[in-house]
Amino acid sequence: MRSKELNVEVETMSIAPQQIERGRVKIIILDGVQGRAKVTEAVEHGSTIIETAKGKTTKIKFEEGELF
Repeated sequence: MRSKELNVEVETMSIAPQQIERGRVKIIILDGVQGRAKVTEAVEHGSTIIETAKGKTTKIKFEEGELF
């Protein structure tokens, strides 16, 4: 699994701070409907797609390619 669940502070609906890492692109998904948060790294070449259904996050797709 590429994504990692983040701990959500239920009372404040907040998450612990995330650090920026040099040379990496991270995506943080905050789902207020389900009260969940996840962090994942974007692919180096390609697309990272977050799918939703009925306002909820349902799937993260990683479409990778390689430079020629």
